[in-house]
Amino acid sequence: MTKNEIINLVETTFINYGIKTVSATDVNKSAYVPNIRQKEIFEYFEINPMDRRQDIQIKELFTNRILTMSYYAILREGANRPPEPRMGLQDLISYLSIGDEILFAHDNKNIFIYNLSIITDYEIEEHIYTQIDFDTLEEKARNTDPRPQQVQQTIYTYSRNNTLKNYVKRRSDYSCEMPSCNYQGFQKENGERYIEIHHVIPLSERGEDSINNTVALCPNCHRALHYASNRQELREILLNYLSHL
Repeated sequence: MTKNEIINLVETTFINYGIKTVSATDVNKSAYVPNIRQKEIFEYFEINPMDRRQDIQIKELFTNRILTMSYYAILREGANRPPEPRMGLQDLISYLSIGDEILFAHDNKNIFIYNLSIITDYEIEEHIYTQIDFDTLEEKARNTDPRPQQVQQTIYTYSRNNTLKNYVKRRSDYSCEMPSCNYQGFQKENGERYIEIHHVIPLSERGEDSINNTVALCPNCHRALHYASNRQELREILLNYLSHL
């Protein structure tokens, strides 16, 4: 997912957000100066550094790691210059580098932080939606435009060998080939039981479109091979299964 896609996801999910590029002053003085949009986030929670110095706990998107920083105001030299809100880096010392783009966002309960200069391969949407406060998520869902937007996309995919696909279905007797799975499946209009086809080593990883790399799986096992935390272990189980056919 690109930086712009992450920003769009945050914009449509959270109540408010702000992005600032880290300056040399932020790092050298160990005092991050939030911009106007970021200060509005703290004002939402009635956190006012002009009143007193406060220690704030902020969640990191995707990891749930808690970062602690102090929020305070400091007088600046020069006539008629108001105090400037700053953040003591504390846990952010190893998190910020000059030129990084730091995103702050919030829901109804928490403030979140994310360094947009760090590329992540997390399942972005799932992590955000599990972290955000349920009331905020409900509010956003209720206010969603009910008219779906049409998006034109260019998608590249692999052609499938229909002979191979149907051979594997019949080999499995339309049952899941994951060992120990007792999936029975529902019956389709043509009388066949529903089953899905999966390449154990994905074609995108140069896996073969062959009987030695193709299995029939139930929908649950199929999704697990793509998204489960132990998907590599499940892959090895299926490779061992195929080697003994």
